[in-house]
Amino acid sequence: MRDAPRCHIHLEEISKLFCETCNNIPVCMACTYGEHKAHDLHEVKALAKLKRMGLTNKLKELEEIKRDTNLITPSQAKEKLILNVSTEREEAIKMHGEKDQKIMKKIQVIEEQVKQVKQERQNAEKKIIHSVQREMENKILEIKIKYQKTLKVKKSEIGSIFQEREICLRKELTKLREKRKRFNRDKIEVLDTIEKQLNDNLKVIETISEYFDNIKKRFETLNVMTSSILASDNDWSAVQCIPEMCTAATNLMEDLKKDSPKLKTLTDVTVSYKQYSFGKPSVTKIYEQVSKEININDPYGYIFGMTCSEGGSITISGVTSNGRTSYIIVIDMNGRILKEKKLNTGQNWPVRYCQFLSQHKVASVCEPNEIGLYDIRDGSYTKKNISDVINSWPKDRYVKCVATDPVNNHILVGGFKSRDVYVFDDQLNYHHILTLPEMIKWPRDMNVSDGHLLVCDYDGKKCYVITMERVDGNLVGEFMKPNLDVSNFAPTGVCTDKNGSVYTLWFKYRSSWQCYLVQYNHDGSQVLATRELDKDTVFITIAETFQGDKLLVATYKTQKLYLYGLSTED
Repeated sequence: MRDAPRCHIHLEEISKLFCETCNNIPVCMACTYGEHKAHDLHEVKALAKLKRMGLTNKLKELEEIKRDTNLITPSQAKEKLILNVSTEREEAIKMHGEKDQKIMKKIQVIEEQVKQVKQERQNAEKKIIHSVQREMENKILEIKIKYQKTLKVKKSEIGSIFQEREICLRKELTKLREKRKRFNRDKIEVLDTIEKQLNDNLKVIETISEYFDNIKKRFETLNVMTSSILASDNDWSAVQCIPEMCTAATNLMEDLKKDSPKLKTLTDVTVSYKQYSFGKPSVTKIYEQVSKEININDPYGYIFGMTCSEGGSITISGVTSNGRTSYIIVIDMNGRILKEKKLNTGQNWPVRYCQFLSQHKVASVCEPNEIGLYDIRDGSYTKKNISDVINSWPKDRYVKCVATDPVNNHILVGGFKSRDVYVFDDQLNYHHILTLPEMIKWPRDMNVSDGHLLVCDYDGKKCYVITMERVDGNLVGEFMKPNLDVSNFAPTGVCTDKNGSVYTLWFKYRSSWQCYLVQYNHDGSQVLATRELDKDTVFITIAETFQGDKLLVATYKTQKLYLYGLSTED
C-alpha cells in the first residue's frame, strides 16, 4: 500500500490516523468526534515507528535465543554420536579385556597348583617307597609280605588326600573357565547393543534433519521479509505486516526451544549391563513337608545351620525343641529325608552350625567347643573338642559360626566375643589362628569367597571383606549399609553365588523383629536389591539345582525353607 487509505466510514476523506482499539483501521479527523471517540488513536508515522521498534526488538530476541540454544546441526550430531559410540566401544573392549586377563591369570595359577599337587604326590610316593625299601633291606624274607601290604596302604592314604585336593582345584578351574565364557558373551551383547543404538539414533537424526531443514527455510524467509519491511519507508506496510512477522518469529522461537534438546540426547550412547536379582519364590515351606515325614517322638525344634552340596542335597543342623540335643538331617530338593542323626553333647541348649567342606563331607561345630565332620553318604560323624586340641582356647568361649575353604581344605571356626578365627584341616587338626582387624568385634557368620573372608560383625552392625593370606587378616573393604534403619539392624548371615554376587541377612530384634535379605555386588560396595523376609529367618545359602543356582532361606523357629530363583535382568 503506497497511497494513504481513505477513512473506512467517510470514504471521501483521506485517513490521518489509525485506531489501535479497532485493530489499526484507518480513520479521519471527523471520526474522532463520532464512532471512534475516546479510542486509542495514533498518527501514522508515530505508529509505524513504534511497530518498527517492536519488530527490531523481536528480531534481536530471536537472534539471542538462536545463539543461546547452541543448536546442533544433524551433521554435527552424527559426528558426535559416532565419536561417542567409538569411545564406548573402546571402553567395553578394554573392560572385558582386563577381566579376561584377570581370569586367565587365575587359570594359570590353578593349573600350576594342579601340576604342583601331582608333583608333590609323586615325590611323597617316592619317599615312602625309598623309606620302606631301606627298612626291608635289613629284614628277612618273611617281612616282604608285610612290606607289600604297608606300601599299598600308604599309597592309598596319600592318593586319597591328594585326589581330593586335585578334585577341588579342577572344580575351581572349571568355574573360572565358565566365568570367562560368560564375560565373552556379555562383551558381544554390549557391542551389539552399541551398534543397535547407533543405527536407531542415526534413523531418528535423519528424520529430525528434515524438520531442521524446514526450520532453516522458515528462518531464512523471515529474515528476508523482516529486512524488507525494516528497510522500507512505507509506514502503512510496516503497521499492517509487522504484527504477522512478530507472530511468525514467536512460533519459530518455540520450535527452536522444543526440538533442540531431543537432538542432543541422540548423540549419547548408554549401555545397560546385566545384574543378578531375586526372582519370585519357586518352592516354599519345604521343611513343613519334611517334618510330616519324620517319624520320631521328639520333632526337630530350631534351625541354626544349613548348607547345600553340589549334588543338590541339603544339610540342616540345629537343636531339638527341648533344648537338650543337637541334630543333623540331610534332605533332597523335594523334601525327602536322606539321613538323620541326633547328637547328645551333654550340654544344655547345644546349638549346632554346619557348612559343606567337600562333595560328601560337612564341617559342623556345636556349642560350646565341639568341631566335627559329618559324612552324608553313611551318616558317620567324627568329632573333637577344640579345648583338647588348642591350649589357648578359653574355658568361657563357645563357637558361634563355621566356614570352609574347599580350595585349601580348611575349616574356619569363629567364637563368641573373640576376633580370633581358628583354622583346622580336613582331618580336624589345628592349623593356625587368623586374627581379625581391631574394628571387628566378633564374627556372627563367615563365608570364604575368591580367597577372601566375608565377615558379619553382629555387635558392630557391619560386614567386612578380610584377606586370608596372613595370620593377621587385613581389611579389604566394608559393605555398603542397606537403606534401612541401620542403627537397629545387624548382619547375621552371608553367602555368595557363582557369579560373584553377595547375599546377606540383616536382622532387627530390639523393638520389633524384622529381617531383610540384601544383595550386593562382588565386593559389597553396591546394594543391588533388598527384600523383606520372615522375621525369624536365620540362615541363607546357595543351592545347586537342575534349573540353576537358587537362594535357599531358612527360618529359625517356624522351620520353613524358601527357595528363590536367581534371574538375570537386562
